[in-house]
Amino acid sequence: MHAAAAASEKIVALGLREMGKLRLFEAAYPEAARFSRRSLEFEDVADAHVDLAAANLFTGQLDEALKEISRALAADPRNAKAWNIQGHAQMKKKDYRAAVESFEKSLEIRPDRETNYGLANCLLRLKEKEKAAAIFQQMTVESGDRSGLHLLFGDAYRNATLYGDAIREFQHALSLDPKVPNGHYFLGLTYLMRNEWVLTPEARRQFLEQLRVDPGNFFANYLLGYMAFSSNQPQEADRYLGEAARLNPSSSEAWLYLGLNAYRRRDNQRAERLFRKAIALAERSGVDAHNDIRKAYTSLGRILIASGRAAEGERYFEKARAIQQNIIADNQEESGLSDSGGSGVSSADVTSLSQNEPPVSLGGTGKDPATPLVGNALSHAKLTQGQERQAAAQEEFLRSVLGGAFNDLATVEAMQEQYALALGHYQEAEGWDPKVPDLMRNLGFTAYRAGNQPESIRALRRALALAPGDDEARALLRELGATVPGQVPQKKEAKKP
Repeated sequence: MHAAAAASEKIVALGLREMGKLRLFEAAYPEAARFSRRSLEFEDVADAHVDLAAANLFTGQLDEALKEISRALAADPRNAKAWNIQGHAQMKKKDYRAAVESFEKSLEIRPDRETNYGLANCLLRLKEKEKAAAIFQQMTVESGDRSGLHLLFGDAYRNATLYGDAIREFQHALSLDPKVPNGHYFLGLTYLMRNEWVLTPEARRQFLEQLRVDPGNFFANYLLGYMAFSSNQPQEADRYLGEAARLNPSSSEAWLYLGLNAYRRRDNQRAERLFRKAIALAERSGVDAHNDIRKAYTSLGRILIASGRAAEGERYFEKARAIQQNIIADNQEESGLSDSGGSGVSSADVTSLSQNEPPVSLGGTGKDPATPLVGNALSHAKLTQGQERQAAAQEEFLRSVLGGAFNDLATVEAMQEQYALALGHYQEAEGWDPKVPDLMRNLGFTAYRAGNQPESIRALRRALALAPGDDEARALLRELGATVPGQVPQKKEAKKP
């Protein structure tokens, strides 16, 4: 019986790990972390620690990511993926020399283009341009002289504040393909950054050219709108920012600057609506510590106080002060390599070509992690229709595996009279796949033996709905004093006077 339980636990652990990988693929990082942690309760393997570290990395929990990687490497020092993730975490902590060592160890075990690119990024931050250029040259030889590669190279140079080199790479990319996605936007952005966010004619030309090539480009619309706002051109700012908000309704900064534009024009009712929307989006996506979103809190606070809602206004001022303190603390830790500053452009709005930059995290939903992802949650992953179908098929398969495995594990536990433990695992089985044969019957009888009568009644009613001829389940329901499906309640006879 112990062997049967151990086999079921291994299947559960594997299923949970695979669900975690699927949630990583879907950019649902908090859910991915929960699955990886849960799998470790059943089997402690390096792979689960690596996946948990990846989820922590993408939600900004860098110290937790490094802890999980140390556990993974202790178990498997030849895990190339673990070294790779450690390198990315170290790079985000700006420990570039340590990141170089981690990427190099990963490459010793398994050559990989993404790891090479991460290594080159770190070398550029350390101003070791020749070594980075040699890696870029190797990537070009292996993949061909393609415009997409030069966008990647330009992105790396720009993030290292090597703006002249970045401009050269973006211009090369556009010479190979004048319509390369975001090519003109990246070139214009680099001109802006080189000129300390003062809009120059050459930057404006690139943004307008991006819109000529791709009228639905959020980033070019956003920056043109922001620059128009900064230049006190309210009508032009509304036009471009409004289009940016339409193209990407989840951008808190687009709504913020629309709100500031309205506030500047003394349209306080409209400004209040826009500020509330910007704040809700920022808090939901975890970017409320960005330098500029605090303006929504302070401006909204002023509007509320001016309209007689002082208590509510003061709460927004408190939040703004807290954000300001976070900014001060962050600036004390920064090495001067920030690419946004007070530009009005956050990491949520300046797209990056680096594969190590995560999409927006979903944040904690508070839901059972077994709940399928739908609608807005999946939109963060930006999957193609084919990828969505592939993910849905994989999830359906894993749900059946996990439902069966939890059911089998719970059955062994029930046979050992561990009824409370078995009940929990039967309930997890139901969460994954309620169609597992006899599951609701097993759950109902186990809940009864565990002393949970309401759960026993719920499960047995469902079991009888599936198998109306189950006399044993019917008898237990009657014993519990519950109405049995298909049974007509008997009317009580009135007492004779």
